[in-house]
Amino acid sequence: MSKILVVDDEKNIRLVVGKSLEKAGFDVDYAVDGVQAVEKANDINPDLILLDLRLPKMNGFLVLEALKSDTSTEDIPVIILSALSEEDDVQKAISLGAEDFLVKPTSQCDLLSAVEANVRVEETNGEEEKKEENNNEE
Repeated sequence: MSKILVVDDEKNIRLVVGKSLEKAGFDVDYAVDGVQAVEKANDINPDLILLDLRLPKMNGFLVLEALKSDTSTEDIPVIILSALSEEDDVQKAISLGAEDFLVKPTSQCDLLSAVEANVRVEETNGEEEKKEENNNEE
């Protein structure tokens, strides 16, 4: 099961996004500010981070810079989920290493499509072996 870190200081956003992801089969963890986001990314090594830009303690751009400059977190895909929608903000986020930029509010369909397109794929060797065994049994 892929693990997603949702970073947003607004409780309602965390709950709505988290429930959508859990219903889709993802394991979800949360951070409420930029400092906690960097710490949790290092602690839990998520398969994807959904990151707001307006955060207390450390804004999303600084979080993104910190994540992409650390060898232990640089390969974690990051999708920005923010109410900021100026072209400059989008371009800055992409240039800092974000894989995608979604503007709040976004539909559940768009959110899940972006997550599924960018989440790191876990090793599937065990699953392939099980499929092969099942095919041989038939």
